Amino acid sequence: MFRQDIATDVSIDLDVTLDCGQTFRWEKSGACWKGIVRDTALKLCQNDGVIKAISSSPVLIGMDLRDGLLTYLGLNDDLESIHSHLIEISRDYDPRCRQIIEAALAEARGLRILRQDPFETTIAYMISARNSIPAIRRSLEALARCFPENSVELDGETFFLFPGLEQMKLLSVADLERLNLGFRSQWIYRLVQSLEDERFFTDMREIDLDSKLNELMQVYGIGFKIASCVSLFAYGELNSFPADVWILRMMKDLFGITGTTKSVTELGMRMFSPYAGYMQEALYRYYRTNKIGRN
Repeated sequence: MFRQDIATDVSIDLDVTLDCGQTFRWEKSGACWKGIVRDTALKLCQNDGVIKAISSSPVLIGMDLRDGLLTYLGLNDDLESIHSHLIEISRDYDPRCRQIIEAALAEARGLRILRQDPFETTIAYMISARNSIPAIRRSLEALARCFPENSVELDGETFFLFPGLEQMKLLSVADLERLNLGFRSQWIYRLVQSLEDERFFTDMREIDLDSKLNELMQVYGIGFKIASCVSLFAYGELNSFPADVWILRMMKDLFGITGTTKSVTELGMRMFSPYAGYMQEALYRYYRTNKIGRN
């Protein structure tokens, strides 16, 4: 067991960050959070400007634990400047738009865009297609439990780490279907069988957002929404603007904008550049929490 304390002199709210729909393997446990980040089990507690971490590994997302936490939690983003920029943009809109944008950003103060593992995030968002968040969480946990050799103990609890590519290759379509993945089973099977290693994901770190979106959409089953989610939540492409049903409702309600997922996404990227991802997360959370525009 490894411990790391991080004194944060910047705004972060673990409750908002880990429960806003960008990640699926975190669970609130008392005053703390417990979860899996690819091949590391973690417990995070936040108190008086300090994040206390307990980890099953000294390494997180390929870095030492401290740097891994700073990167994973998005603590290197200048959130104050990002919010100021988005509020400045909102001044071009009508009073209701400005009011909602300012309220959404205020409620999302401390929400950070995570930098998650690309392979795990891609599988998770393929599972997310036409699926609820509770169902996504159940499927990811069931997938991890297919490999009991991946279990680790942390602070008296057992966690199941996310399987690697070679392990995923051992699963048939029928195996995946037994995890209630339905039509997504074929997508995931075809992806993992097509890969020799994970260089497909690591190489994408070197290309720009448009190229990432195009590369990801070459994968069977991945459309503009999933590609946008992976670009934002795994690669930290902060101008990515995933458009799910809540974002489509928001764009229609605030701006009278309708269209395909692709067209709305591209418009959002232009409207809120270069931090469309942070605007998306704030407005997604605001509309979903307040159930605005829900029929």
